[in-house]
Amino acid sequence: MVGKIIINFKKSFLGHYTKNLIQLMPQKIAISLFLMVLISLLQGISLLLLVPLLQLVGLNVSQGSIGQIAGIVSEFFATINVQPTLLAVLIIYVLVISFIAILSRLQTLRTSDIQYQFAAQLRKRLYKAITNSNWLFFTKMKSSNFAHALTNEIERISMGTGQFLTFLASIMILIVYIIFALKIAGIGTGIIFLVGVIILLVLRRRAVKSRYSGEEITTTTRDLYSSIMQHMDGMKTIKSFGMQEENINIFSNQTNNVAYNYLDAIKSYADVKLLFDIGTVIVLAIMVLFLIEVIKLPTASLFLLIYLFVVMIPQFSTIQRSYQYFINSLPAFDNVIHLEKQCQENTDLLKNKECTILLNKAIRLENVSFSYMEEEHFLMKELNLQIPVGKTIAIVGPSGAGKSTVADLIMGLIQPYEGKVTVDGVPITKCSIGSWRSQIGYVSQETFLFNESIKFNLLLSQPKANEKDLIKALKLASAHEFVTKLPHGLNTFIGDRGVKLSGGERQRIALARALLRKPSLLILDEATSNLDSKNEKKILKSIDELHGEITILLIAHRLSTIKNADYIYLIDNGQILESGTWDELLKKEKGQFKDICDAQGVNKLIWKKE
Repeated sequence: MVGKIIINFKKSFLGHYTKNLIQLMPQKIAISLFLMVLISLLQGISLLLLVPLLQLVGLNVSQGSIGQIAGIVSEFFATINVQPTLLAVLIIYVLVISFIAILSRLQTLRTSDIQYQFAAQLRKRLYKAITNSNWLFFTKMKSSNFAHALTNEIERISMGTGQFLTFLASIMILIVYIIFALKIAGIGTGIIFLVGVIILLVLRRRAVKSRYSGEEITTTTRDLYSSIMQHMDGMKTIKSFGMQEENINIFSNQTNNVAYNYLDAIKSYADVKLLFDIGTVIVLAIMVLFLIEVIKLPTASLFLLIYLFVVMIPQFSTIQRSYQYFINSLPAFDNVIHLEKQCQENTDLLKNKECTILLNKAIRLENVSFSYMEEEHFLMKELNLQIPVGKTIAIVGPSGAGKSTVADLIMGLIQPYEGKVTVDGVPITKCSIGSWRSQIGYVSQETFLFNESIKFNLLLSQPKANEKDLIKALKLASAHEFVTKLPHGLNTFIGDRGVKLSGGERQRIALARALLRKPSLLILDEATSNLDSKNEKKILKSIDELHGEITILLIAHRLSTIKNADYIYLIDNGQILESGTWDELLKKEKGQFKDICDAQGVNKLIWKKE
């Protein structure tokens, strides 16, 4: 029976939580527990000092169990050679209580340290798991779920950890009180203990309700986070449609749901305190009446017993309340651990193992098939293409043709269902993916820049780069001239997502950031599609100047970006329709590439899917 209870505990969320807490900070937990035990023992000593105080004020403490305790205290004073006068007893009492206060302060700091460090460790661990998860898994998940777990859920776990440690401390103090109370009055202590246990059993359902309440809070706050991110991202559309009031109402309803769930949890805690306060005062009145009228308990013993009741019963209340708070936070812990496990199961990196991969000859896609959904809905089927080292290769086609998917396959962001992607004949695997990505410079259509300085954004790709390296990369990207004209040069802050820069300037900073890595492969994924012709020419000029120095993969649907490529692949529906140099493709009399050029004109900028 005991074995089954232990097994169930280990399998439970509580057991999982405790295991994680101890594993992450065993020394801090050990010190905290030691302080709890020490404080509990000192609380017991402070109780013993009440006996000589009662004697000094004229009460009889020589009867029954309290007389034995009085004898032990007298022996203690004799041992330290101190006369148990009122002043001496009060001084020792003040010293003991002061020491308890000092230890309690230290315990509070230790508890807070554990509380927030545990939250920090979980947050870092989850973020690492999210960052190392594969791209396909990441894109299928709601980004709001990640943000919610990293912020709100971790904060709830932090508060729950504090309550869990309070729960343990209260249990230890209660145990000490019970031990000493049993010595003073066994029957009275039994009554107090029985009262506390009965109240805990009566309120047991409150703990179960707290669990359900915690699950509701997790669900509603997660929905709220999702709504916030969607509303912020879609604010321009909301305003342009004049839908502000409708969206305010939707958001208000979700906010109210979160508030109601939190209030429901707080109501449960308040109900517990109310029941404890009323219940204990009734029991205390009945007990005092019984002890005086029926048992005829000596006055000194009665005073001590009442004092023990007053300090013990609140411990039961604290245990119940702390446990409720803690149980309420367990769904947040479950959510974080489950999300971390999902990310770890979908990682694209191997632990403690890395293989080196170098580009000296060519990158090849060999009979590659891939689908974002089920296998029968392949985006591409048995695709073959190669990117020779030092060449500029263009992949062009209409939107949805599979161009960016090819880039993702080459970067190892996604894995083919069939076939393989190789670098100099070596397949890109979890073992080599870290080495391979360190050699890639990537510039996307939507450039992401942090709300920091230009220097900070550049150093993201190469933290060890010096000022000379930064200037060189900016010059290669045709960005050095405009950066030097900014108020603070490299140290100029560029606003959220680089809003203080123009679109062309952002793209050139992104290109400089990619070139700062001195990559073996530079991938430009629709990097100029959002630019005007003037800025596009600046970017293309920078790319042309890199021709032959590094391997470049151009992904585009604008003809102006591919004319100088060494080789062009025209793809649609994940299949290569035609391939060759610009001149070769235009010479094909019935070629699709030529038909598109003839229909649109060489200077036509937009591909139109037929």
